[in-house]
Amino acid sequence: MSLLNPVLLPPKVKAYLSQGERFIKWDDETTVASPVILRVDPKGYYLYWTYQSKEMEFLDITSIRDTRFGKFAKMPKSQKLRDVFNMDFPDNSFLLKTLTVVSGPDMVDLTFHNFVSYKENVGKVWAEDVLALVKHPLTANASRSTFLDKILVKLKMQLNSEGKIPVKNFFQMFPADRKRVEAALSACHLPKGKPGGTR
Repeated sequence: MSLLNPVLLPPKVKAYLSQGERFIKWDDETTVASPVILRVDPKGYYLYWTYQSKEMEFLDITSIRDTRFGKFAKMPKSQKLRDVFNMDFPDNSFLLKTLTVVSGPDMVDLTFHNFVSYKENVGKVWAEDVLALVKHPLTANASRSTFLDKILVKLKMQLNSEGKIPVKNFFQMFPADRKRVEAALSACHLPKGKPGGTR
């Protein structure tokens, strides 16, 4: 590699991000606080969390606008959530455990995903390393093959108990193109009509 023609390498996902960390995800509007495992896939395409029910929620790294921790993270306004986190006690270390991930299609229409770790300063490290993935030049300037790879990565992360991809996940991935998805599955001799079918 010469200095005149440098090669931009894909973002490197730190091992601890892929292994995951236990957090409590909370929402002020619903006053729900749920234990989750927060992770980043090994290629750095998605920040995702898994509930105890094994249900997963995905956040495309490219949709993240900011990460915040400590006093800059969101604080629960609901007294119910404040009680859950013992926030009104003088020796509470809530601020040292916070992580807020801000996402949205632009800088106006934003969604706040709020997490509290079980250990101090975990939120800070996560905020810094997730933001580094967001700001990597290849994250915002991905190739066409990267978009196809992202689809495959997400489908592979949502396997059922038999280790197969549920057919409904294909339809959820491409909701506007149901007929084309059915045609593609049919052309590959795969089940296409049964909601419980798998690939």
